[in-house]
Amino acid sequence: MRSRVALVAAVAVAAGVVLSSGVVYVVVRHDLLSRVDGALERHAGLLEQRRAKHGLIEAIQAPRHVPAELPSAPVLAQVVTDRGRVVASEQAGLRLPVGPGVLRVAAGRARPYFADLTVTGTSVRMLVTGFGPHLALEVIRPVTDLDAELERLAAVLIVTSAAGVILALLLGAGVAGLALRPVRRLTEAAEAVASTRDLAQEIPVEGRGELARLAASINTMLEALDSSQRAQRQLVADASHELRTPLTSLRTNVEVLAEEHALDAESRQQLLADLAAQFDVLSALLADLVELARQDDPGAVLAPAQVVALDEVVGEALRRSQLHHPEVRFVSVATSATPVMVVGVAADLERAIVNLLDNAAKWSPEGGTVEVSVSAGAPDPGRDAHEAQGRSTTHDAVVIVRDQGPGIGPEDRPHVFDRFYRARSTSQVPGSGLGLAIVRRIVEAHGGSVQVEGESGEGTSMVVKLPCAGGEHASPA
Repeated sequence: MRSRVALVAAVAVAAGVVLSSGVVYVVVRHDLLSRVDGALERHAGLLEQRRAKHGLIEAIQAPRHVPAELPSAPVLAQVVTDRGRVVASEQAGLRLPVGPGVLRVAAGRARPYFADLTVTGTSVRMLVTGFGPHLALEVIRPVTDLDAELERLAAVLIVTSAAGVILALLLGAGVAGLALRPVRRLTEAAEAVASTRDLAQEIPVEGRGELARLAASINTMLEALDSSQRAQRQLVADASHELRTPLTSLRTNVEVLAEEHALDAESRQQLLADLAAQFDVLSALLADLVELARQDDPGAVLAPAQVVALDEVVGEALRRSQLHHPEVRFVSVATSATPVMVVGVAADLERAIVNLLDNAAKWSPEGGTVEVSVSAGAPDPGRDAHEAQGRSTTHDAVVIVRDQGPGIGPEDRPHVFDRFYRARSTSQVPGSGLGLAIVRRIVEAHGGSVQVEGESGEGTSMVVKLPCAGGEHASPA
């Protein structure tokens, strides 16, 4: 990249230098030719004055001596007719070329013009203009000194251009090195992360430019990857710990069953029942792990969100939970006369409500009551800022699940939605510790929140808030 930047800088400078040199050459040449042309016009004007005063022959008097070559500075002239015959010349024995353009000027069919040509091996500048009826005047001046000066100028411009290109290459390489130094540091840091697999490394951020933003973005990406990797390792460790107990118990029970004479019929039946319960626990844990992995996978193909009636979802969850926990009574407390509509995936929302109901049933005493209410609550204060911009107020659909259990202590309340978290007082209560984590993941994926209310010893209330579909209430389509 450094070589490409230096090459691009050199090409850009070379193009600029060549263009500038070309412009300088053209301007200087035009200025020098303008001076020569002015001298030719003045000489032609002087000859015209002589012709008008003394006549044609007296105006142009040819010297007797004919030099072998043209003088380097004097201006010479000759007069020709429209038929190409030379009638007068300032240089005896000198015949200037008479072309079609000269004849047209003599005949009055063309305007005066300048031309460059070679006469007796010498470069000259020529002016052709009218010189009376059916006559044309050719005035020339050698331009060898002008050509020499232009050659010197061209040599200087070529040398200057070459030096400019070389200097541009050197400066481009230096500037590219300085400009790409942060990129080199980013590359070294990325290579260090790739070789050490240490995602906790932080790339230094310098300045406020695009490279600083790139470094900050890479740091954010590394932080997210590190967090994801730590969460993955923690999940594997916690899952291994949770699986160890039921697998060990299953192995022990299977080994006992393998001993044919070690158990009587009643003990064998009890052991088989324990095995079935342990398989259920293991199956539930594996199902929770699969569900949690599905919710965490950003690339997973999920069901499309639709407008669903939240009270119908809660009703179906109540029916399922009542079948699984007949020892507890589930009661729906109606708080809204119209359906409460939300946007989401009905199956995921039902899974979250069922997990909350299972958790409440697990902590409720036998014969206890679990109350569930669904309502469209007050507007979320965090969304009131949109009202000033003319948007409608967004209300929250609220689902509250209350149990009659012992409640959650203040030291456990911040962690109840963490994966595999189980309080010390609940070590004998069956469960994987993933149910509430799945609830929080589903609710947050739907733009809502879940929290715990209630004091220790007075039961627990799980409050779920979800944004309503299109306002406070909505009717199903």
